[in-house]
Amino acid sequence: MRPVIEKNRFGVRHIIYIIMIIICVIAIGIGVYMQFFKDEKLGVIFGITKETEDQELKTLQENFFSIFTNDIEIVNDYSDNVKKIKEDEDLVVLATNTQEQQEKYTMDLKIPYFNIKEDNAINLNQKIKNIFKDKSDSVANSTSDVNVIYNVKYKAYLNNNILSLAILSEFKEGDNNQRIIVLTYNYNLESNSEVSINDIISNKNIDIKQANQYIKNTVDNSQKENLKLRDLGYPIDVRDSNSEEYKIENAKQFFQGQNGYLYVLYPYGNKEFTSEMDIVIIR
Repeated sequence: MRPVIEKNRFGVRHIIYIIMIIICVIAIGIGVYMQFFKDEKLGVIFGITKETEDQELKTLQENFFSIFTNDIEIVNDYSDNVKKIKEDEDLVVLATNTQEQQEKYTMDLKIPYFNIKEDNAINLNQKIKNIFKDKSDSVANSTSDVNVIYNVKYKAYLNNNILSLAILSEFKEGDNNQRIIVLTYNYNLESNSEVSINDIISNKNIDIKQANQYIKNTVDNSQKENLKLRDLGYPIDVRDSNSEEYKIENAKQFFQGQNGYLYVLYPYGNKEFTSEMDIVIIR
């Protein structure tokens, strides 16, 4: 019986070795596949399809205006060495919290500021005040008989020491079109400096060529109805998606939001009386 036992042990060892070799080969194969098919790798392995990811971005885009809940969302932890103006408060707090209704105007103002005791942050706070608070003072002191509705709200996100603040204002004056303005501010808590779009492009390893094509496609899709109206002879302005302003490296309004996604915004109300806006979200 002894020779038979030894033979069986020998066979079991070899089977184990073969299984281990197969596992290693599979692991190497997955690694190679992930290296050369980065966009599809997670979808194949975890069952997440591109359609699912696209639907997520579409949903975030459609629900964009609902994010302005006047608070800060901490996506990732941050440095605890931040010098605050108010020690027991969040990194972004309200500078103005006013609801006022008069005969000629209605205002609901949630104007924030960076609760950071650093020169660059203080300078950003002054810019925010100059734009949003001074506008509310102008509305309150106006002698015009035209009715005005003016609202301001915000949302802040913190991603790996990058603090992003997006401020949205809605302005309606008489029978004029509603004007929606969105301004964004991005601040690095470690270096105490503003963050540029190129900093985020570099940090997230974004492929500029692919991002620019994605932006172009998004703008073109949003202009489909305008194109149809123009072709029917209506005097409709159609935005040129080939313009340099739609290059990601030239983006003026951007922030890192939910899940660390990059939001690139084209709020046309920043320059004209319109509520039109193109929203591009990049993973």
